[in-house]
Amino acid sequence: MPKELDYYALYLQKYLSDTGDKRKDDEEFISSRADLAAQELEDMRRDGASVPMAQESAMAVLLNGI
Repeated sequence: MPKELDYYALYLQKYLSDTGDKRKDDEEFISSRADLAAQELEDMRRDGASVPMAQESAMAVLLNGI
């Protein structure tokens, strides 16, 4: 079975690679950040936030401190 594609993980990996960040190959870091971002999106939508607002918040979580 093929590995599931994760938008947030792919985005973060590309971002880290493009910026020369040494964490670009750290699968655990990327996966944990992607999970946090996905959870933020889900939580925001459950709380009634619009899709664009929830996506913006998820991206902020994904890239926090990078």
